Amino acid sequence: MITKKEFTEQVEVLLNRGASVMDAIIKVCENNKIEPESTKRLLSDPLKIRLEAEAKKLNMVNRGANSQASLTTFFK
Repeated sequence: MITKKEFTEQVEVLLNRGASVMDAIIKVCENNKIEPESTKRLLSDPLKIRLEAEAKKLNMVNRGANSQASLTTFFK
């Protein structure tokens, strides 16, 4: 099983090559035969922040004042 540190390092390598955060996470999951849904425990705090920022930029997260859901609450 892959550790949080190993997962983060592999994602960072792909990010340095120009991949988006989501693409890098999916690629690392594919390479390590991990279901993307189970990566919650493998995401470091900096990766969570970058993932949420990317999702906001792509309008994939509802961040309105009345919104009760966010990636931040999902990770808790």
